[in-house]
Amino acid sequence: MPEANERRRCPRLPLSTDVEFRRKREAHYAIPMHDLTPFGCAIASPESLAAGEMVWVKMPSLQSLSAEVKWTRAWLSGVEFDQPLHSAVFDMMASRLAPANDC
Repeated sequence: MPEANERRRCPRLPLSTDVEFRRKREAHYAIPMHDLTPFGCAIASPESLAAGEMVWVKMPSLQSLSAEVKWTRAWLSGVEFDQPLHSAVFDMMASRLAPANDC
């Protein structure tokens, strides 16, 4: 849960989708992604991830994105992409992955 004084470059887009995930020298596997920004995402890994660890996240229709683990709380980790997503790519992923609002 974000803290009240937390500063973000942009708001998180809440999601509930699976992405492919890989650690260094390991095979990739599917894990849940909980939110996305152009700069990173929150993922739930079955293994504890260490801050500073290099990982790769692959969303549908994109190449694997290298990222650094910034924080871990229990099994949820926040990762920052080495290169932010272009705004058009982020908008495309947001429209594909974000849950539909049932009104």
